[in-house]
Amino acid sequence: MLAPDDIDFRSFSDRETFTLDLLTTLADILETAIGRDDAEGFIDLVANRLGRDFSAGLDALPADPQAVADTLIALKRRIDGDFRVERAEPREIILTNTRCPFGDRVKGRPSLCAMTSGVFGRVAADKLGFARVRLEQTIASGHPCCRVVIRPDSALAETAPGPEEKDYFAQTGTRDAD
Repeated sequence: MLAPDDIDFRSFSDRETFTLDLLTTLADILETAIGRDDAEGFIDLVANRLGRDFSAGLDALPADPQAVADTLIALKRRIDGDFRVERAEPREIILTNTRCPFGDRVKGRPSLCAMTSGVFGRVAADKLGFARVRLEQTIASGHPCCRVVIRPDSALAETAPGPEEKDYFAQTGTRDAD
């Protein structure tokens, strides 16, 4: 008779594996059912809420591009990302990453990148007033690293974002403002 401890539970082997499998399977189902753009939209809603919750604890953080970049790096390191600051200037913050928190599971699932752009955009906008985020390269799309460009230049709000860009504005509203 097969004992429960001898069963290969695969996705249920530990909490991290289960959570990663849950999220990547959800991304697969969303991308298949409603398309990549709409899947990214739903994931961005989650990222926006998580980013807002994270931003709420950053009152003492100076409204400075370098401080924002360092904070985003620290956040990603806590979840096993390997982001680094390439540049942190008033008009542009560039971050690169060689290890996705989703691991290899992210490959072929670009909608999951909305978590990064959404959290980064929300935090940067809440601290700097505005952020236009562009994912120039992603591991999900087959690149060896990610390259995220955050432009906190509020003058950009007067122009429409490009097809691979998303704008984030500082939020001062309540949790129901999703």
